[in-house]
Amino acid sequence: MAEQTFTDPLAQEYYRQGEMKLESAQSAEAVLRQAEAFGQKEARAEVMQSAFYFLAAAHFLESRDAKESARAYHQAGQQLHRIGQFTQAARAYSSAGHQAERAARMATAIASQHDLQHLAVRSYSRANHCFAEVGELEWSETEYLNERNARVTWAKMEGKHPWGQLAWKVTSNYGTSFSRWGLWVIGTIAVFSVLYELFFQLQWLQPIGSDTVSAWIPLWSAVYYSVNVTAALGLVDYQPTHVVSQVVVVINVLAGYLLLGIGIGIIGRMIRSR
Repeated sequence: MAEQTFTDPLAQEYYRQGEMKLESAQSAEAVLRQAEAFGQKEARAEVMQSAFYFLAAAHFLESRDAKESARAYHQAGQQLHRIGQFTQAARAYSSAGHQAERAARMATAIASQHDLQHLAVRSYSRANHCFAEVGELEWSETEYLNERNARVTWAKMEGKHPWGQLAWKVTSNYGTSFSRWGLWVIGTIAVFSVLYELFFQLQWLQPIGSDTVSAWIPLWSAVYYSVNVTAALGLVDYQPTHVVSQVVVVINVLAGYLLLGIGIGIIGRMIRSR
């Protein structure tokens, strides 16, 4: 096994003890039993010993049994969280998520696939919260994205169609990418601007009134119309008169509401994370 190092000498000693037991027995069963027994105690030293025994076993099992490795990493995360080692707990939970997803891909039984993928979701979620507790916001966001992607996979396994989640991912990477959302807004305005210019030329957009209607300026008026409809402002002097143009306006309004909701969500998440 690759050498693992920890800044706490006691943690290093417990991990090394677990490694020695694993190397001599070439089996994780005894170490896992001892880790569970230590985890039932209340003393900090014994909880720490439980955590690092679980970590040693989890690392040992990575190439042997991904499912048991995932469970051992998850147990290690729980024990580390008990003694306030949040960063180390987050890393253990993250490893649990990765191992659980790998085990789910290899599993043949459908029930086992679902259980392992659900474990991955829970592990990533806890990793996210542990990193957030110590202010590691970049790592927290990474685990948040891992959790969202794992949820989509889990939903598909459950026979569900997470179209909303996928749309959220495509438009803003689950509410984390302001630039991606901005590109979608610009692209939406551009596409509908082209359509509105075409509709005006086909006379599918007609003035609402004859006295106060602004003259249609090629391209600019189409962009103005698209921005107003996308933002649902209603400050337009032309109305769609053909069924095709009416349908397009309805689609534009719905797309605008969707993008507006996502934008508000992004800003809200940025405020909470800061």
